[in-house]
Amino acid sequence: MSSKSSPLSVILVSSGSKGDKLLFRYPFHVEESKEIVQKCRPSNPYALHVEEEDPNDLKPASSIKHGQLVGYSDKILANILTTKTGLCDRRFELTIDDVKFVGQPTLVQDVNTKWFLETSLNRESPTMIMFNLVFVLHASADFSLVQCYQDLSKRLSLALKHEERRCGYLSHQAITMLTVHDEVASLPEDIGDSPFQLMLSRSKLCRDLKDVYDGLCEYGVAHVHINNWIEVSFCLPHKVHNLDLLSIDPDTMEKSLAAIRPYHAMLLLADEKALLNDLPKDCSPSLRRIIKLSTPLKSLQQLSQDADLALSQVFQLVGHMVYWGKATIIYPICGSNVYVLSPHTPTDRFSPLHHEFHEKFNEELTKVLADFSLPTPLSEHTELSMSEADKFKMVVWLLQKRLLVQLHMYVFLITTNISPSQAASPGETKESKKAPLTLTVVDSPTDGAVNSHGSSGSILDNTSFDSDDHSMSTSLDSYSTMSMDDGPARGHSRQKILESLGNHLSSSEKASVMVVPAAANLADLKLFARLCPYFRGKNHLEEIMYFENVNRSQIRTLLDKFKQVLVACQHQDAATIRYKEFL
Repeated sequence: MSSKSSPLSVILVSSGSKGDKLLFRYPFHVEESKEIVQKCRPSNPYALHVEEEDPNDLKPASSIKHGQLVGYSDKILANILTTKTGLCDRRFELTIDDVKFVGQPTLVQDVNTKWFLETSLNRESPTMIMFNLVFVLHASADFSLVQCYQDLSKRLSLALKHEERRCGYLSHQAITMLTVHDEVASLPEDIGDSPFQLMLSRSKLCRDLKDVYDGLCEYGVAHVHINNWIEVSFCLPHKVHNLDLLSIDPDTMEKSLAAIRPYHAMLLLADEKALLNDLPKDCSPSLRRIIKLSTPLKSLQQLSQDADLALSQVFQLVGHMVYWGKATIIYPICGSNVYVLSPHTPTDRFSPLHHEFHEKFNEELTKVLADFSLPTPLSEHTELSMSEADKFKMVVWLLQKRLLVQLHMYVFLITTNISPSQAASPGETKESKKAPLTLTVVDSPTDGAVNSHGSSGSILDNTSFDSDDHSMSTSLDSYSTMSMDDGPARGHSRQKILESLGNHLSSSEKASVMVVPAAANLADLKLFARLCPYFRGKNHLEEIMYFENVNRSQIRTLLDKFKQVLVACQHQDAATIRYKEFL
């Protein structure tokens, strides 16, 4: 049974001086038409045929059989799929029972032009006024899927219209198809050959439409050259990202592309040489450069510098690769990354993935998957008896197959029920005061700064974070001068820090922070005020490290000191398209 995102059929109809015609449809069924003729033919030509209605057979007949369109004759399809000229160049959608016809009727030439009037006087050749390239879908197809197929119909129609005006390509192909129809119609009825089968050997356009249908059904990708001149490429995200292990919603993928950051990396899902060979000959040289220079260890910012391209251009090229299912977004592989098994990982030891893994690494996949059953930093996987290079290749393979997901730590600022009278005195230590909440941190204890050129709030100025009480901007201009190296004499006064906290925290949140014993330390309070815009559960630790140019140990120490008001949880990054719940 075919996928719900695959088309049931592709149909080309036209309207002109010879009326409404169905030029081509694929797939076609010769056997089905013969069965209908046999059922309608009575055994005795002189017998009176009486139809008896069975109450049990009152169910509506389906127009879908084996994933293909059935039950519609060529004449009926030509009548319902051709439109008036006033409805051309608009989106077309028609739902009948359990099927939906989508396309975009295209006007070949304005009927008022001199070209049409002169051609109409020439009775030797038929004149085509409009045509409609229609894809047949399930009636339950969602709006985004319908839009994708309408977009594909528009692209193909514009290419055909261009070639028709340039050299009369569509008219020539239509004459070839109509000639085949006439030839088959003149044959005896017992032969019953399909005209569409003969068209595939005579018409280049028919073969292109067949390739489009087959590519969409098998891979979700269409790539054809109309008249060997205009290239039309199309990617159906519903099919490309509908994998055996998981299904990715197109809206989720769009949000993932918008969440790409400079600290991310691109992981190719196909072999580099094969990917380069599949690229069109006239593709952008920058895309080839990005593919050759990218590694799972290199961030997009580093990739931008190595490729000598603007970071915005790198984002566009990487997003293009992700959209076409040729790459995915990850955080650069390092020892502090926390990986865990994907919920879609197959556990059957006889699956093809297990055999492929054993052939590649000479290890049992079940044993390796067991090692990643709990979220643990990669550097702590000492039970893997292999070299660091082999461990890196293994992690890359597991990420490419979507068997592993990376967990990041997100921090939430909460309010407590501690009254101001319960505030700790300056001499009271955190050991002597019982915290109402605990914080569990699973991460590498030591790690250097991620980015030595990070600027405060450079990317997140236009992003807003919503809290229960208010919404606040993440612009950190007021904290840009709060350096940990500044002494109390040169730093901001305590009153200035309190004013800054008041600009970003509600009164209850500010009160909860100030009763924490660590708030009595000016340096700790400075760092908290600097990082508090990130404590809304929207930014993970690696993102904070990148934009604020702080190391992991500094953030861990701060989380431990303010654990009464900070709670951490782990989940995937929003840029990973496999994750839906936290987008």
